[in-house]
Amino acid sequence: MTEVVTFTPNPAVDMWAEVDRVEPTHKMRTRGVRYDPGGGGVNVARVLHALGDPALAVCLVGGPTASLFRDLAARAGLPVDTIAIAGMTRVSQVVRETTTGLEYRFVPEGPTLSAGECAAGLDALARHRPQWVVASGSLPPGAPDDLYARVAALARANGARVALDTSGAA
Repeated sequence: MTEVVTFTPNPAVDMWAEVDRVEPTHKMRTRGVRYDPGGGGVNVARVLHALGDPALAVCLVGGPTASLFRDLAARAGLPVDTIAIAGMTRVSQVVRETTTGLEYRFVPEGPTLSAGECAAGLDALARHRPQWVVASGSLPPGAPDDLYARVAALARANGARVALDTSGAA
């Protein structure tokens, strides 16, 4: 049995890079570019995995970036249960300005989920019987404000404890 399953309805491909200085309207050549599978619950699962604790990330992915997301997760050795959606998995960008050490984060809101896609995510979560469910990250457009409440009810009905990290109406 997997001890921890994370639920991420709005995962991302995270791109990290550095530039000497961020300047408006100028083309800035970045360096040190890195790509990681990301999103709230995915990041939790990645940290647990790095610490040697098994974790499974349940996430909703779609479009051409879904393949990149799955590939990055596989390269990281991170077990994922991905549910296909019609929209495209978002790409977030973090640019670190080396002269100041400041970070600039550009985070899209994510694809619009349908009621059916939300239900498919909950169905996928129900297939697992973890001790903990971590619901984390922002809700994408189209997801009901009570999606994480539904995740918690499902987890509790299956005997799991729940940790929630989100913002806004959720």
